[in-house]
Amino acid sequence: MSAVAEPRQFIERVSEGVWIHGEMNTPVTNVKAEPLVTSAGWMLEVIRVNDGERTLGLFLAPFGIVTFDIPEFRATGKVNFVGLASYNAPPGWLKTSMLFDIGKTSLPASPKELLALFQRPRPGTAVELAANVSALSIAAKQHICDTYREDIPISRIATTLGVSHAHLTRRFKRDLGFTPVDYRHRLRVSEATGRLFRGDDILDTGQDVGFNDTSRFYKDFRKITGTSPGKCRL
Repeated sequence: MSAVAEPRQFIERVSEGVWIHGEMNTPVTNVKAEPLVTSAGWMLEVIRVNDGERTLGLFLAPFGIVTFDIPEFRATGKVNFVGLASYNAPPGWLKTSMLFDIGKTSLPASPKELLALFQRPRPGTAVELAANVSALSIAAKQHICDTYREDIPISRIATTLGVSHAHLTRRFKRDLGFTPVDYRHRLRVSEATGRLFRGDDILDTGQDVGFNDTSRFYKDFRKITGTSPGKCRL
């Protein structure tokens, strides 16, 4: 069965952040996409599917876990997209990752036009993986988000939360689909991807986001993103 197609995309730095635009052809596939982990930045995209017959908006909130088991994303054929990744404050009403149906709206031609589409609240569907998440996993996730660039043992976080390392790992994976260590690695890779899009040095980026071992950085980056750091660098 076909894998998801490699997008043809263009990336440029702008005053608002990083502007991404391009197209891809989505084949029929039975590969279920893993949840996407976002780091401290956010991203706002507009995507035209079904050969331009439908336009979707997608907001990826900071430190989110987003499920892409979304019927709207299973459309096959040509897909055009634009997106803005930024560390600046997003439109104030956007608090959680959401999907929006915006009819047959044309793709915005600039970051300014994209942001204008979402200046006012729009009806949408939450895509954050948050259903039935325990208070323990929420607290552990927050600890990891606050310290993911540091090599703090997960056992220390478990002790802080009053549980064993094994219990925290089991519960976290049951709730969120990743072990705490895997989640931290994904946060680091997500942060690294954003920095590479901005043109930062590869080795400096790996160290700054918490990978003290360069080979581990390359290995985890390819495992999670399917590509190399060099291909993501602006």
